[in-house]
Amino acid sequence: MMQHKGDPQATLPFLLEIGSEEIPARFIPGAMKALQTGFAKIMADARLDTGKVRVMATPRRLVLVAEAVTLRQADREQTIKGPPVSVAFGPNGEPTPAAEGFARKAGIELADCERGEDQRGEFLLARVMEPGREAGVVLAETVPDLILGLPFRKVMRWADYDLEYPRPLQWLVALLGEEIVPCRVDYLEAGRTTRGHRTLVGDATFSLSAVGDYPAVMEQAGVVVDPELRRTLITDGLDGLLKEYSGDAELIVDAELLDEVVFLCEHPTPFLGAYAEEYFALPAEVIATALKAHQRYFTVRDRENGKLLPRFAAVRDGGGDHLDNVIAGNERVLRARLADALFYWNFDQQKSPDERTELLESVTWMEGFGTVLDKSRRLVALSSQLWVKHLSQGAEAPVALTRAALICKNDLTSEMIRDGKEFTKLEGFMGARYAERAGEDPAVARAIEFHYAPRSATGDLPQDDLSCCLSLADRLDTLCGCWLAGFVPTGAKDPYGLRRHVLAMVRILLDRGWHLDLRLVLEDALAGVGEFATGQGLAASAEEIAEFIRVRLEGYFIDSLGQVPEVVRAILPVRWFDPVAARAWSEALAVHRQREDFLQAAVGFKRCRNILKGDILPVDQFDPCLQRWLSGGSGAAGENFAGLGHPVAEGLRRMTAAAAGEVALAEAEGRMADVFAILSDLGPAIDKFFETVRVLDDNESLQAARIAFLREIHGLFARYGDFQEMVATDN
Repeated sequence: MMQHKGDPQATLPFLLEIGSEEIPARFIPGAMKALQTGFAKIMADARLDTGKVRVMATPRRLVLVAEAVTLRQADREQTIKGPPVSVAFGPNGEPTPAAEGFARKAGIELADCERGEDQRGEFLLARVMEPGREAGVVLAETVPDLILGLPFRKVMRWADYDLEYPRPLQWLVALLGEEIVPCRVDYLEAGRTTRGHRTLVGDATFSLSAVGDYPAVMEQAGVVVDPELRRTLITDGLDGLLKEYSGDAELIVDAELLDEVVFLCEHPTPFLGAYAEEYFALPAEVIATALKAHQRYFTVRDRENGKLLPRFAAVRDGGGDHLDNVIAGNERVLRARLADALFYWNFDQQKSPDERTELLESVTWMEGFGTVLDKSRRLVALSSQLWVKHLSQGAEAPVALTRAALICKNDLTSEMIRDGKEFTKLEGFMGARYAERAGEDPAVARAIEFHYAPRSATGDLPQDDLSCCLSLADRLDTLCGCWLAGFVPTGAKDPYGLRRHVLAMVRILLDRGWHLDLRLVLEDALAGVGEFATGQGLAASAEEIAEFIRVRLEGYFIDSLGQVPEVVRAILPVRWFDPVAARAWSEALAVHRQREDFLQAAVGFKRCRNILKGDILPVDQFDPCLQRWLSGGSGAAGENFAGLGHPVAEGLRRMTAAAAGEVALAEAEGRMADVFAILSDLGPAIDKFFETVRVLDDNESLQAARIAFLREIHGLFARYGDFQEMVATDN
């Protein structure tokens, strides 16, 4: 390795290429980001500038190019703390072995040591100059760990090598300017030799004389390294082909598929293929799924009317040679898949929705927790309970809702969906199409299709009340059933997506503005599935699920709605069960939280809590606490506040009783900001109480009455939030 001891600001470009067998496309974007951030951290820690850093990738290579790496760290002065002066020198000022040993270890003369001072007194210190290290040395030490530290969803081992990577490593290029950075990753030694495209150049090797040669060599090797350039080649190429085919043709936008295709190829060549119009008898979504699921084809439609056109768009990883044969082969494969789908479509319609629903008796939902038919019957009951008890002020559940609940899972018995075919992601959609063909009410078909919505964390929500109600019922039943079956999410493990189900419920409730008491609906859901959970305490499970929902709700309010963390943590302990109300209370408190009078009252709340030492009212006593204050105030155990024994305490009692009436009215009228304002008015009186009244009086009966009094004041405040979250630690 050449030593660069000249200009400390001299730079050279750095290239790292990690070559391997083809990595799954979905792994690559995350690896690119990790490579960029990991390299930036390494170089920052090493005090080396890099200039602009660019990360690129194909299925076979991860590439990092840093335009201007500083060749040598700047020298830096280090201050080394030594022994106390009292230890370093004897009574007559002669140096002790401790002083001499310190100077020797620091590499300087004792006379050159200085003195410093801290709270412990004077001490020796040495200032030494640490020479900067060569960038090549730093890179040689850190690149192997950088490569092996890249996070991937899945990794593998191969041969007898003791390393893990998504696919076997094949080559490694590490160049600083013209020089090889001498590093190894297990059996693989870095060099200057890269490889070209598998088919265009037969996987030939190419030698790089310098980093600057890389673009030209990759072009010669038939590899388009830049993913954004591949994206442009794909989209522009397909647009051109579509214009040649028809001026009205366009791709159905599928960003996820395009992202995947970009990382499935090193040299994209777009092409169009055709399929027979007889397959238009299938729903358009079935055709699009057949195109995408296994073949990674794009669907083509008419721009004017939105109908599908008998063409598909695809990308070959390679050149244009023998493209006709490639197109014919792809058409043949697609023809078989569409023929299968058409057979399933026609065959499935030979059974009525009720006949397919009865077949659910043979489909196990979860081991020990009944069949899917059992679940469907529970959905009928639970969706009806939701509608009647919570969503419609007692109105009878619509027939369409109960019908949809009963048959919404029957497409699991269809040929199109079952047995893990590529069409399983159309669950719900196919049930709706079969229901339409069988003459079911359009509202039933719509609820069947959209009760799975949202299908992702940011997916579209159902847009009608019946679909939303059925979606809530289905997710509640799944949540409670999986919980009782022992599938509680832990860490990264959530096999049944319970976190996603809770988030979906929250999003639906907030979108519809439905005030649903989740405590009550959890009881109904647990009662329905509880017949299969013999010996399990449903009440304990309800508490666990409630906490699970509260935690998810906290994350959603803070991360997705952008609410103030301490506000959310103050409100949710008492409002989690009604997400719509919880959001409104949080928004009101966020406006009020910085007011001085409110902060004064919050400090008083915290002082009450501190003196009570955890002996506070439980959440289920907050409503009775309000009622006691509306009656003038008394303790939960019947303590009489007429004997508080101090005029300041009596004044606070009267003020709190009056405030309770105002708070109750403001809450009933939805004036949440006024609730916090009224509670804030009690702040000065609470402060005065603590300044003038001795709570822990020697008289035990008086002490008990005053503690009960504070417990009731705390309970009135706590009914609206845990306001200690609003108080800074130093208060």
